[in-house]
Formats: sequence, C-alpha cells, structure tokens
Amino acid sequence: MKENIKKIVNKYVDTYAFVSVDEYLKKRNALMRNDRYHHANIDQSFQTIITVGLAYPSETVKYKGKPYGILSRYSYGKDYHLVFQEKLELMTKELKQLGFKVKAEVDSMTIDERFASKLSHMGYIGKNQFLIHPTYGTYLYLATILIDEKIETTVDDVDDCGECTICVDLCPTNALDEYFHMERCISYTTQAKIPFTSSMRKPLKKMVYGCDICQVVCPKNKAIDFHMHPEFEPNGLEQINLLELLRMTNKEYHELYHDNASSWKGLLVMKRNAIVLLANQQIKEAIPLIEEQIKKYVDVPWFIETAEASLEQLKRVE
Repeated sequence: MKENIKKIVNKYVDTYAFVSVDEYLKKRNALMRNDRYHHANIDQSFQTIITVGLAYPSETVKYKGKPYGILSRYSYGKDYHLVFQEKLELMTKELKQLGFKVKAEVDSMTIDERFASKLSHMGYIGKNQFLIHPTYGTYLYLATILIDEKIETTVDDVDDCGECTICVDLCPTNALDEYFHMERCISYTTQAKIPFTSSMRKPLKKMVYGCDICQVVCPKNKAIDFHMHPEFEPNGLEQINLLELLRMTNKEYHELYHDNASSWKGLLVMKRNAIVLLANQQIKEAIPLIEEQIKKYVDVPWFIETAEASLEQLKRVE
C-alpha cells in the first residue's frame, strides 16, 4: 500500500516524506511554544503526515531602481497556496479512491509544516530558519497530507549548517543572533500590521515585501535554481512602482494582485512598506501622496505612526 501512496504523491510534487502523527505531536508539544500550532487538534484517526514540497526558482529579476519596490522571490508568479491547493485536491481524490481518509492543507492552522518536514527527514531547519532540502535548498514550498494509514519510514543521514554563520552575520537586523528573533525579521515585519521603529525602517531599500538575504547568501543554495513549475516564474508584477501603489484603490490592487502571495495581507500593509521605501530612496515627489494617505487612513494607528515618521524623514532631504 505504501508504494501505491508514493506513486500518487510522486506524480504531483517534487519531494515528499513521512512522519507519524504520534511522533509529530509528541515532539511539537515538547517545544512548549504558545503559537498557533500548539493547541491544534488532529483527528485521532489519522496516523501519518505526508510532508510534500514544490520547488521554485532562485533566480530573481533585475531591479529597475527607484522608485520601485520588489517582492520576495517566493511571491513571484502565482500564489503557491493556490497552486498547491490544486495539486492537493488531485492527490486527495486519488488517495480517497484507494479507501483512505485524507486531509490535505497548505499553510494551515493545524500542522507546523516546516517542523513536520524536519521530523520526516525531508531536510533540516537551518540557522536561517528555513527547511533546507538536500536537492532544492531553501527554495521549496511546503504542505502536508494527513492519512489514516501507518506508514513505515526510513531515516536518511541529516545534514546541518555546521559552523557556518553567514546568514547570521549578514542579516541586517540581527534577527538570527543566538536564536530567531521574529520581531526583528524583515520578512515578518513587512507583513505585520505594526508601526515601524526607525531601526525597522532603515534596512528597507528596495524590498517592498519580504526579504531574501538569508536565502541568497546560504552556501546550501549554491547553484540551486530549478524551473519546474511555470506558475512560479516572473509575470511582471514582482516589481511595483511605489508611487503608483500609493495611488491604487483596494479594487485596483485586488484586480492586479489577487492571485499573488503578497496580497493576502492587504493593500494598506503594502502602502505602509512603500512609504518607508520612498523615504529611504529620497523620492521627494512622494510627499503629497504620503500626506494624502495619512489623511485617508487617520484611524489606523500602526499605519499613521509609520507614515508620519517616514514623511518627516523625507521632508528633511535637501
């Protein structure tokens, strides 16, 4: 039966592995993290987690320069959630035809996909906090499939970062010092609905959403660039004119970015990030646009605090 499962899964994803639900729950709960996964309920009838991955390219587009902002590489092309969901539905259908009970999810509230992938020995979690796969490096989207069948697993040798600290040393916000400081991570802060301090604004030069530094510098990613899924190739939306972004309505933004992974946090988060970049890029023509946004969103404290600080910074530019 395991071979039948592997045959189905292998048709739709680039890599996969297995871990028992019992092992996952035991080891995840032992972390004692009060996060969204800690109190997740998994139906007791499920016995195995199949961790699955889709590879995406590492190659980035050439930056156009000011006044543009660029998206993190993982959000190029079509939203991986949408791509993965289509494949998960196909796998689920075939597995159910074999008589299994199945539940498949991508970026869900149930399973910590990265931790489960580590336990399944798909890869290891590096100092940059990514799952690092032996073939695809960190350029891998993750999802999980729960199945009511116990599947025997084999354990391969697991790699590690060794003494390498390149990503730690080159992180501009010291988010990886000693342990992962999520509140310092540019990828996190550019998605969070929070006011930006001056230290949070300073590193934002051209990335309007996310951060690729700790992937780009990782030696485990050397020469890794797989172009296996057309959906993850650049489509022209990965570079955003920041001035035009400030002029956009919610409807206009949704029409352009509705199936892009950067859109799920909404236009206002992107506008906040754009304002910070425009100030750091010293684009003085943005001043009236920023003032207009401050008036428009006066009731959103986290946005206003960041926008006003950036506006003051921009007005000081000679």
